[in-house]
Amino acid sequence: MKKEFGARVKTLRERAGLSTNKFALMIGLSKSFIIQIEHGRRNISLDTIERIAAGLNMTASELFEGVETHVEGTASGKKS
Repeated sequence: MKKEFGARVKTLRERAGLSTNKFALMIGLSKSFIIQIEHGRRNISLDTIERIAAGLNMTASELFEGVETHVEGTASGKKS
């Protein structure tokens, strides 16, 4: 899911005509952090998801459109 989400962020950022550096400055994150997100190398907080969505003029749920999500099982193997 991290790679799919990161690819979506990159696609949307590029469609908006924003460089990695400009986007990072807009949303208050470092360029290297954005690159790590776009390559699926970072787990990110809800706050970061909301910042990214706001920077792309969309809601957090719109940001996840088309991204495959799943729920991990608990230690007992049952889903919560």
